[in-house]
Amino acid sequence: MGGEGRLYSIKRWLFTTNHKDVGILYLVTSLYFFIVAGTLALLFRIQLSVPENTFLDAAKFNQAVTNHGLLMVFWFISPLGFAFANYFVPIQLGAKDMAFPRLNALSYWLLLFGGLLMLAGLFLPGGAADFGWTAYAPLNTDEFTPNYGANLTAFGLLFMVASVTVGTVNFLVTIFQNRAKNYKLMGLPIFTWGIFLTVLMMLWAFPSLQAALVLLGVDRLFQAAIFSWPEGGSLLWNHLFWFFGHPEVYIVLFPGLALALDMIIVFSRRPLLGRKVIIGALIAAAILSFGVYAHHMFMTGIDLMYLKLHMFNTELISVPFGIITILAILSLLGGAIKLSTPMLFALGSIAVFIIGGFSGVFNSNPLLDVGNRGTYWIVAHFHYVMVGAALFALFGGLYYWFPKMTGRMYNERLGKIHFIVSFIGFNILYFPMFLLIEMPRRIFTYPAWTDWGPLNFIATVGGFIFGLSHLIMFANLIYSAKYGKPAEKNPWRAWSYEWLIDSPPSEFNFDGIPVVQNGRLMVVSTDGAIPSGNGHHGNHLSPWPLLISFGPFLFLLGLGMWIAQVPFSLPIMIAGAIISVYSVYGWFRDDFSERFQFEEPPETKERWPFTKIHRVKLGMYFFLFGDAVFFAGLLGSYVLMRLENPSLPGGLFLHNIYLGLLGVLTMIWSWLFIYIAARAAKIGDRSLSLAGLSLGILLSLGFLALTGFDWLTTVRLGQGLENPLVATTFTVLLSHSLHLLAGVLVLFYLLMKVWIRGFTGHTKETIDTMALYFGFLAIVTIAIYGLSYLF
Repeated sequence: MGGEGRLYSIKRWLFTTNHKDVGILYLVTSLYFFIVAGTLALLFRIQLSVPENTFLDAAKFNQAVTNHGLLMVFWFISPLGFAFANYFVPIQLGAKDMAFPRLNALSYWLLLFGGLLMLAGLFLPGGAADFGWTAYAPLNTDEFTPNYGANLTAFGLLFMVASVTVGTVNFLVTIFQNRAKNYKLMGLPIFTWGIFLTVLMMLWAFPSLQAALVLLGVDRLFQAAIFSWPEGGSLLWNHLFWFFGHPEVYIVLFPGLALALDMIIVFSRRPLLGRKVIIGALIAAAILSFGVYAHHMFMTGIDLMYLKLHMFNTELISVPFGIITILAILSLLGGAIKLSTPMLFALGSIAVFIIGGFSGVFNSNPLLDVGNRGTYWIVAHFHYVMVGAALFALFGGLYYWFPKMTGRMYNERLGKIHFIVSFIGFNILYFPMFLLIEMPRRIFTYPAWTDWGPLNFIATVGGFIFGLSHLIMFANLIYSAKYGKPAEKNPWRAWSYEWLIDSPPSEFNFDGIPVVQNGRLMVVSTDGAIPSGNGHHGNHLSPWPLLISFGPFLFLLGLGMWIAQVPFSLPIMIAGAIISVYSVYGWFRDDFSERFQFEEPPETKERWPFTKIHRVKLGMYFFLFGDAVFFAGLLGSYVLMRLENPSLPGGLFLHNIYLGLLGVLTMIWSWLFIYIAARAAKIGDRSLSLAGLSLGILLSLGFLALTGFDWLTTVRLGQGLENPLVATTFTVLLSHSLHLLAGVLVLFYLLMKVWIRGFTGHTKETIDTMALYFGFLAIVTIAIYGLSYLF
C-alpha cells in the first residue's frame, strides 16, 4: 500500500462513522483495556498470594483494585458486547447503518477518551482513585481521598456515561425504525433482543450514576458538603449508585447470555425451545433488575418493609433466569451438537452462570447477606456472573463472528485449547474464593495465622493461568486474520441475516433494499446507486465526532492537572476549550450545508410502533426518558437530605420565591414561543417561526439571568455549599442551566439556518424536536420550584 493509501487508512479509522468500523474500534479498544485491567489484577493477586506480603503497599493495592474494577466493567466487558452490537445488530435488522452514524462514532470516542482520562490519574500526584469501584461515600470525597487522580476518574466516568447515553438513544431508534420492511420485533435474533433490553436498562440506570457523579464533582471541586455530610450523605450515595449498580450486572450479562443462546441454536442444529418464553423471561428480568438494588443496602438500616420488598424481589428475579437456563439446556437434547470453539464457550458460559446465579440467591436473605457481605464469597459470586457467564459467551462470539468480520477462519485447535485452559484457570482462580468466606474483601494483606494463604496462593496461580491463556486467543486471531483459511459466506450454516451477505460485508451491507417475506430476508435489486464491495464511501467520514470528544478530554485533563498544580495545565485547558468550540462549529456547519446526509428511505423500513414519529424526535423522546431519571435523582437527593436534616434552613429561607415564580413563568413562555415556531414551521410560515425562535432564545436567557439573581440572594444570606441543601440545589440549577444553554445554542443555529436557507432538509422536524426539549425543561423548572424552593 502506498503512502496515499496508508494516509487514507488512518483517515478512515479516525473519521469513520460506518457501524462496522466503529464496531471494530470498540473491539480493539475493549481488548486493550482488558490487558490493562488484567495486568492490574495480576499485580494485586501477587500481593494476596502469601500472608504479610509487601509486593504492594496499601495505597498501590487499593488503586490497582479500584482501577481494575472500573476498567473491567465499564471499558472492557460492556464495550466488548457493544463491539458486536455495533457491527451486527444493523445487519441483523436488515439496515445499512445505524440511525445516526455520527452519533455512533461520537459514542466510541467519548468512551475511549473517558478511559484515557481515568488512566491519566495514575500519573498525577497521589496517584489514581483508591476508593473501590463502588466509590462508597464518604470515602469518595476530597477529605478521605485527596488523590488528584480521583478527579480524573470522576471525569472519565462522566465521559463514559455520555457515551452510553448517545449510544443508547442511537440503538433504540435503529431497532425501532431501521428494521427491514415487514420485520416484526418478535422475529429478531435473541442477540438483538438482548441488546435491545440492555440499552433500555441503560436508558434508566446510567442517569442515576450520572446524578451521583455530578454531585460528587460538585462535592470535590467546590468543597461542598453532600456525600461528606454525616446525616444522609452516605445513604444518598448508596441509593443513587445501586439504583444503577444492580441493573448494571444485567447490562453486562445480557449481551453475552443472548449471544450464548444464539450459538446454542446454531451448533445444536435445533430451534431454541420456548423462544417466546425466553424473550418474556429476559423482559421480566430487565424490569425486575430495578427492584432489587436495595439488597446491597441491607446493612444500612433501611426501613423493614423496604427491606422485605427487596428481599422478595431478589428471590423473584432468579425465576426468569432459571427458566432461561432450563430451556437452554433442554434445547440441547436431541440436537446434533457440534463442539466447535464458539459452542464450547457458550456451554462454559451457561455452566459458570449456574454456579454464579445459585450463589447469588443466598444474598436475598438479610441474615446470610450480613455474614457474606464484604467477604470473598461476594467476590466469587459476581465474578462467576459478570466475568464467567458474560465473558466466556463474548469470547465465544469473537470466534463465532471472526470469519464474518475478517473473511478468514481461525485455527480451531488453538481455539479449543484456549477454551480449556481459560476455563480451568477461571475456576482455579475464583472457586477458592467461595471458601474464603471469612476473608474481608478490601484488605491488602493478612496474617499467617488466618490460614487464608493456601487458598489465596491457589487463586493466584489460577489467575495467571486464566490471564495468560488469552495470549493463545490473541496469537490465534492475529495470525488467522492475515493467514487463515478463506471463510465461506456461512461456515456455521447459521440462520440470522448476517450470514446471508459477503465475508467481510460490503460498506452498506446489502446491495439492494432488504425486505422480509414469510420470515426470510429478500434483497430487492436497485439501480446500482447504493455502493457495494469493500470500499469506504467518503460520505461516511466526519472528523467532528473525534474532535468534539478530544476537546473536552484535553480541557478536563488540564483541569485535573491544574488542581494538582502540574505545569503546563493552563495551555492544555485553553487548547481543549478552543478545540471544543471549533468542533461544535464544524458539526453545525456540516449540518447547515447538509454535507453529511445518511438516512434510509422511511418507506423501505419497518417502523412500527413509531411509524409517524421522525427519527430525530423519537431519539429526543428516548433521551428525555433517561434525562427525567437524571433530574429525578438530583431532586430526590435534595428531598432525602431535607428529610434527613429538618433543622437546616430550607428552600423558603434560601430563595426568593417571587423571583423563582417569575423564572418558572419565563421558562413556560419560552417553551410556548418555541412551540409556536414549530407549528409555524410545519405550515411553512418562515416569519412567524423566526419570531418564535427569537423570543424563545431571549426568554431562555432571561431565565438564566433570573436564576443568577436568585442565587445571589442565597449567597447574601450567608448560605454556602457547606450546607447540603444549598449544595444539592446548586447542582440541580447548574445541571438545568447547562441543559438550557445547550438548547439555546441549537435554537440559535436553527434561527440562522431558517433565516438564511429556509426550511431545508429536516429543519422543520428539528424545530419540532426542540419544542419537545424545551417543554421538558419547563416541566423540570416547575419541579425545581416546587421542591427546592418551597420545601
